[in-house]
Amino acid sequence: MGSTDVATEGVAQALQLAGDEHRLTTASADDLAAAASFLARAITQFTQGAPRDRRKIEAVGRLEVAEKAIGAELRRRAFN
Repeated sequence: MGSTDVATEGVAQALQLAGDEHRLTTASADDLAAAASFLARAITQFTQGAPRDRRKIEAVGRLEVAEKAIGAELRRRAFN
């Protein structure tokens, strides 16, 4: 599996994690940190380079929503 495949799989897993409240609340802190890292890298790659088209803007939006959900869960745990 190449690095692009690993990154793609990491982003897919992060999106699934963020979209499933049970998985989100039961994931380990390491899993959440890894998911946040994959999403941050993907957002950076999407926002650099070619001009934005509608699909790219929607994809970045989904990545940002997932990143915020994971970040909120990490913050919630820090205060509990």
